[in-house]
Amino acid sequence: MDVEKDKLRQMHCEFNPLSRCDGSVMYSQGATGLIGAVLGPIEVKTQNLSIDGSYLECNYRPKAGLPQVKERIREAAIRDVLELALLSEAHPRSKMSVQIQELEDRGSIDACAVNCACLAMLIGGLPLKCSFAAVHCIINEQGEYVLDPDQSETLHQRASFTFAFDSVEGNLLLVQTKGAFKIAQFNDIECLCRSASAEIFQFYRSQVAKYHGRSEATAEKAEVMET
Repeated sequence: MDVEKDKLRQMHCEFNPLSRCDGSVMYSQGATGLIGAVLGPIEVKTQNLSIDGSYLECNYRPKAGLPQVKERIREAAIRDVLELALLSEAHPRSKMSVQIQELEDRGSIDACAVNCACLAMLIGGLPLKCSFAAVHCIINEQGEYVLDPDQSETLHQRASFTFAFDSVEGNLLLVQTKGAFKIAQFNDIECLCRSASAEIFQFYRSQVAKYHGRSEATAEKAEVMET
């Protein structure tokens, strides 16, 4: 396995930067940044009503202008992952809404958008069968594997891969490929991305635990002040 870079860029998140939603997150990975927001369960239009489960709405907005074909493809990929992870039967006859706003695309935007959506759903309390994490990797002109590349590293690439895994059994929820590659290279990069996804899941756990710990401490302080 010829690897040039096997480390993820630094991750950072801020919970609930938005007030008019059930949960939101500002997520960055390197210089790539997005905001995710969720609402639900909320009232659903008759044409989307289902007695078996909730209707999932997913919208992706670019940094500027109206969504183009590439944004619609990204939106569809995010929705596919969310539909696999969402426990829709928990809230039948209702709607779950996930909104993703791109702030800055400096590489690996597809994977970052999926991770942002997962954190937003976790903090918003939407019912999930499992959490999920996406990882992007490329093969550069020298045939080396570059994990979580930034924008400059993707200018001259032979092939591109994006994988999303669930947190329970490590099943593949999303596979996107572009370019020419060998099956052995595909298998190597899947293993590399699967290993990196464990770091993302650990990041989720630490950030959510920190947020709830802070929330509990704030509530306890308020109770003390009231007494």
